[in-house]
Amino acid sequence: METAVPEITPDVTGELSDLRRLHFIGIGGTGMQPVARICAERGYRVSGSDARPSARLSSLTRAGAQVVIGHQPENVPADATAVVVTNAVGDDNPEVVRARELGIPVVHRSTVLNTLMSRHTSVAVLGTHGKSSTSAMLAVTLARLGQDPSYMIGADLEGPGSGGHAGRGELFVAEVDESDRTHIGTRMDVAVITNIAYDHVENYADPAEYIAGFEQCVRAGMTEHGTLILNADSAGCRELAARLERSSGSPEVVMVGTADDADWRLTMAVTWGGRSRAVLCGPGRMPQDMLLRVPGLHQLANAAAAMVALHVLGQDLEQVMEQLRYVDGAQRRLTSAGETAGVRVLDSFAHHPEEVDADLAAARSILAPGGRVIAVFQPSDARRLDAFGSEFAVALSTSDLTVLTDSTRGLPADALEALSTQVSGAGGSAQQVPDRAEAAVYAAEAARPGDVIVLMGAGDVVDFGPTVHEALGAVAAAAA
Repeated sequence: METAVPEITPDVTGELSDLRRLHFIGIGGTGMQPVARICAERGYRVSGSDARPSARLSSLTRAGAQVVIGHQPENVPADATAVVVTNAVGDDNPEVVRARELGIPVVHRSTVLNTLMSRHTSVAVLGTHGKSSTSAMLAVTLARLGQDPSYMIGADLEGPGSGGHAGRGELFVAEVDESDRTHIGTRMDVAVITNIAYDHVENYADPAEYIAGFEQCVRAGMTEHGTLILNADSAGCRELAARLERSSGSPEVVMVGTADDADWRLTMAVTWGGRSRAVLCGPGRMPQDMLLRVPGLHQLANAAAAMVALHVLGQDLEQVMEQLRYVDGAQRRLTSAGETAGVRVLDSFAHHPEEVDADLAAARSILAPGGRVIAVFQPSDARRLDAFGSEFAVALSTSDLTVLTDSTRGLPADALEALSTQVSGAGGSAQQVPDRAEAAVYAAEAARPGDVIVLMGAGDVVDFGPTVHEALGAVAAAAA
């Protein structure tokens, strides 16, 4: 498999000396917006452009940023100290071209984030799954403890644009993305790697290369006397630990999970009715009862990693657990999208087979007796389906009905049919409805009181929640 090469060539990597006047291209993106917000809240002059209006852009404007719609050369301020991009922005973008004509450095968002983090005690959250949820647990718990941390999370915590905050405290919690390799070089005092399972096939040729990316990240970015927290139940994390152990100069490694040899062991884990509970046993410590008001055994694993990180940072575990139980998690991480006619609708960002499996299991845990799980699944793209199609099929077969719909980017004509066949072969039930609005209606018409509909995928499937509720209401009215 060929490894994709990022289109953009940044002029500056590592850290940026001058943040006073930044211009962000694609400022409304999930990774860009919270970084821009932190800069605006710090008092830096922030401007940016995006392809279309959104609630996140409105939030940025209220924070003091100047935002325009569309990418034009004249959007670039002549006095900008840097123009900030992601790898989704090409060297031929008119604003990138203009910046280089003006001699303004073009930098990746990770450079700005790394610069912001370097001025604090930094807590980086990495991993294939659970980064946003774990980062949210850390940030909200610290805030409730009165620490006022800064944080950068690639998901909203409450309203649109709430994933970034410039706190006055010493701590900075950051979700660090590995998808384009820009995690390598991130400065970290404490790092949590929630799990490692092969992903991002467009940038990593195989699982070994993917794990190597995390190894490079740790070796290049962990500060002296830093602590690395790994998931003891993740084969990828164990492989990373073994690689680090084989060489000198590695950070302190702490393993957390249900495995018997974990340094911090998670036991008696259960999830029911939208809540989760477990006991966390640390070395030389009394067992800690963990109670969360979010469903899913995977969320208990995230919470355990967050608790250990907070312990490393010197926080009192009893106070941590008391505050952690009030954390609602990050938006689009199996969060409520409302209820109509006795049918609950959930929104899931799951776009990897392991995430699909975890969220569908969590959805089943909140069902009333006789209720069913109906998944409306939107694959990200054809390449991801080619790589993980059979694994997606097995995960989706755990739902009572899967409605397959088209990607935001568009899929080949036979892609959904192939996945449908695979789901059936795995013992599940699947229906292809390429049009997203029609798929939403199909799921609503198939549902009955007590069921849960999960809108699942990283694309625009979430936008069809209102369509589901309208159809549910119509079905209930017709039956009355």
